[in-house]
Amino acid sequence: MSLRSRIATLITATVLLASAVGGVGAALSSRSVGRNQVDEQLVADVARYDQVNPGVGTQLQVTFEIRRSACDLDAGDGPTDETTAAPTDDRRPTTRGERLARLVPEFASSMQLVRANGLIISGCVTLPVDETETAIATSGRGTVIRTVSIDGKRYRMITAGFGEIGAIQFARDLELTEDTLRGLFVRITLFGGIGALLAGLLGWYLAGRATRPIERLSDATDRVARTRDLGERIPIENNDEVGALASSFNTMLESLDTSREQQQRLAQDASHELRTPLTSMRTNVELLQRHRDIPEDLREQVLEDIGAELAELTELTAELVESATEVRTDVDRSAPFDLREVVEGCVERGRRRHRREITLVATPHEESMVMGDGALVARAVTNLINNAAKFSAGGDIDVVTHGTTVRVLDRGPGIPEADLPHVFDRFYRATAARSAPGSGLGLAIVKQIVEMHGGSLHATNRTEGGLEIGFSLPVAGATGGTAAPLDPV
Repeated sequence: MSLRSRIATLITATVLLASAVGGVGAALSSRSVGRNQVDEQLVADVARYDQVNPGVGTQLQVTFEIRRSACDLDAGDGPTDETTAAPTDDRRPTTRGERLARLVPEFASSMQLVRANGLIISGCVTLPVDETETAIATSGRGTVIRTVSIDGKRYRMITAGFGEIGAIQFARDLELTEDTLRGLFVRITLFGGIGALLAGLLGWYLAGRATRPIERLSDATDRVARTRDLGERIPIENNDEVGALASSFNTMLESLDTSREQQQRLAQDASHELRTPLTSMRTNVELLQRHRDIPEDLREQVLEDIGAELAELTELTAELVESATEVRTDVDRSAPFDLREVVEGCVERGRRRHRREITLVATPHEESMVMGDGALVARAVTNLINNAAKFSAGGDIDVVTHGTTVRVLDRGPGIPEADLPHVFDRFYRATAARSAPGSGLGLAIVKQIVEMHGGSLHATNRTEGGLEIGFSLPVAGATGGTAAPLDPV
């Protein structure tokens, strides 16, 4: 089922459910209101008679007898053929039944008197009496209202105590009320179904309009997958959720396009870097193979060149391996370690590897404990030292630690100001650095490690020449993960 169909079905089901709940509620409420009105009328019927009047019992008995007579004569007296019936005055009864009916209230046909001794005196209809009503008649006190069935018809009946007389009963037919409720239920069902149908059609139309941008987005993703054209962008028509999704998709395409461009640039740079040491080593090896009797000093020089090219090739290979091996993101930041000790170890290894002077400047009596993975942070410091050695042109390197802040200063040419914001981007290499060895991954890995530890990075050109790159990590136990402030050197 498509999204459009699901939305339309959901709207239809919602309207149908709301109609059903509303209809049932309205029916129950109407039934309750109708029954309450009938109960109020029954109470008013009881109030017509004064139970304090000592002759009320006789009055009621006479009333019932007269009413029974009227009931018996209603069907037989008077003409039934409208063509032969004599004109009558609306104000004057023409039959005995009509004359007797005028003497008693109409509701007396559904009245009944229950004496304290159990004698029942009824009108046209004999009303049922149960144990509760018999007890009311015996005591002459109390009132009860219930629904009864007489000859297949439902009545609402009240039994009220009338002192020494016993109890009086009134019943009113519920047929009119229940017919009204049945008609109301039929109308609610009919209009609820029509409303659900109209809501389904409207939901189908609105769902089509709502899902049209999603369909365009789906078509665009299919085109990108089919053509592999990452330069395509989806037009954003509205500032709603779908527009935000299209904007996110455009951002993803832009990132993928940039990543592919950077990878292509990396492949070009790597091919150049690989070709140069391989060509040089092949030339030197062929020289040694052809001239086995070359002077010893020349042989040593050729072997040194081969060793240097092998070292450069090894470094380039290691960087390419790093590009294919992502730094893990599940860092346990609950383990403390001393950043100063980590930096000291990295500096010592850097001296042995690069065979140059690397000066370590550590500020004493500063809190240098941080939380995280010391091995990953050591990798970040090593990458900063390697980067400085690469562009330092044989000059010295200074590594400065101040609390949980690390700075690596070189004496190279620096970086153009336009390239500074991008030095930590993946695969990024400044135009002036294209001829230098490397893949542009070292600083990107530094950025990833530092951000995983909740730290911050900085890169600036030094006024006296060279570049300063460093990072700052949160102090162990600091609230909110705030990085240590950067103090000037």
